[in-house]
Amino acid sequence: MYQHQISPFGKWEKHTLSSPDGKNRLELVPGHGACVLDLVFEGISILDGYQTPQEMDSNRWSKNVVLFPFPNRLEDGTYEWDGQSYQFPINDPATNNALHGFGAKEPMRITQVELSPEGATIGCEYQNAGDNPAYPFPFTFNIQFSIDQRNQLTVLMAFQNDGEQDIPVGFGWHPYFNLGEKVDQLELQFPPCELVAIDQRMLPNGKRYDYDQFAELKTLGGTTLDNCFALRDDRVEASVYVHGEKGKMRYWQETGDNKYNFLQVFTPPYRTAIALEPMTCNVNAFNNGDGLIRLGSLESVDARFGVRFTLP
Repeated sequence: MYQHQISPFGKWEKHTLSSPDGKNRLELVPGHGACVLDLVFEGISILDGYQTPQEMDSNRWSKNVVLFPFPNRLEDGTYEWDGQSYQFPINDPATNNALHGFGAKEPMRITQVELSPEGATIGCEYQNAGDNPAYPFPFTFNIQFSIDQRNQLTVLMAFQNDGEQDIPVGFGWHPYFNLGEKVDQLELQFPPCELVAIDQRMLPNGKRYDYDQFAELKTLGGTTLDNCFALRDDRVEASVYVHGEKGKMRYWQETGDNKYNFLQVFTPPYRTAIALEPMTCNVNAFNNGDGLIRLGSLESVDARFGVRFTLP
């Protein structure tokens, strides 16, 4: 039977789901945006997570955190919605943009814990009363993590409009995967996609280009990535394959209507991890509308992504 344990993590609680032998394990902190600290399969950690409460609180690199009500960048932190203008704080001063919304540090409550011999699931919920002047819309956000004995993690995110007016919605996650000492040795394969062209402020310039650099499994080498890719939305899901010295990983995300039709890929300068970020919308979607979800009163939307790990 899989186990659920709670332990202190600074001023928060760390929740751990683990197999009986401890070789499969998921660690997260619901009280801090359901931040995931570690993901272990076959006794091997495949996630680059925060090691201390202080690191998690500083949120450098936004490791393994939720992104809502928008992922990625918002130009000048401003947007208009149904004739009204709103302003998010600028938290990316290098580009004078707002970055990743505000979900990363919000407290969530546990709504579900299910344990079985085959796996475990934990659900977290965040309710917003609409008192944030940058996004004054009441909503409920849910995230559910499931791990199982087949070395799989599945994540379900759901966003519900609790108000009376339509609201703009985008969401995603920001995981950093570590399958080896350096990402340069990783082998990657991308699904059919288009590269979203950006300007000097990392914002889309309206152009897209077919991208086939990793259409077949290929060593990353010195390639540096911090790019958004538009995926084909006529499929059920899109997959990225990552092979490293620790093992092989298939990362997947749902595509289609109001699903994860965008993928941000980021190789941080320290080059020991690679971020594969599912997004329901493009960069700056609150302004350009690309992939932006217009959610009606009491409507909800959800999407899944996940990973499967195998030994070399």
